[in-house]
Amino acid sequence: MISGGQQRFNPAAAIENRDRFGNIFLPEKGLWMIKKERYQKMDIYLLRHGETDWNKKRLLQGHTDIPLNEKGKMQVDDTVCKLRALGVRMDAIVSSPLKRARETAEIAAHRLDYPKEKIVVEELLIERGFGEGEGMSLDDMKTKYPQDDCPGMESKEELIRRAGQAFQKITGVFYDAERILLTAHGAVLFALLEAVSEEPIPYTGRAACITQGSIYRIRKTDDGISIAAYDGDTGGFTELDADGIGRSARIYL
Repeated sequence: MISGGQQRFNPAAAIENRDRFGNIFLPEKGLWMIKKERYQKMDIYLLRHGETDWNKKRLLQGHTDIPLNEKGKMQVDDTVCKLRALGVRMDAIVSSPLKRARETAEIAAHRLDYPKEKIVVEELLIERGFGEGEGMSLDDMKTKYPQDDCPGMESKEELIRRAGQAFQKITGVFYDAERILLTAHGAVLFALLEAVSEEPIPYTGRAACITQGSIYRIRKTDDGISIAAYDGDTGGFTELDADGIGRSARIYL
């Protein structure tokens, strides 16, 4: 078996936390222990929600529940149509609980012929909480809190750990899926890329620019993990390398 953290556990006590596939949830670690033999190849697509009115004003949203605006809906529709043109269909769609991500998931489901009622909401995919910084511009928050100590803001370390937990949980629950779509937010999706990467991803280059409606693909095999971004110039996915324009990676949680 593989797990997000090697530890001893009581099998009898774990029975209640076992899903129907035999995967075991360890509540004290917030991680799933997954049977390795279940994995062959899995593509996890990361789709950032489209534009909201707060995005347009460059305001931090965090947990504030703002819906997509019309431009945002068109952004998502355009991106998902590109996936459809590549022949991509989803075995599962998992969304953050916030409206902008759920609306993104519903648009994707419609375009990819996936039943909307089967969309799964995962709380671990919620956007980074910015505390008292929500509703402020990023520049204003940095000016007011230059030490990155905005009251109530989730730390980067906490965010990366949560994103890693989300990745392991989702790929465990949908262990037999070949393609999974996650609809979520810029900060948490970037943290997820960091969580599965061997090395920290620098906040420069393409990997740091998860724009509204953009999409990344994590390919998980027994040999490890690779990360790719959709390239509008080629009409396909370009694998990322170690210089921040991209990287190949393997899981480390």
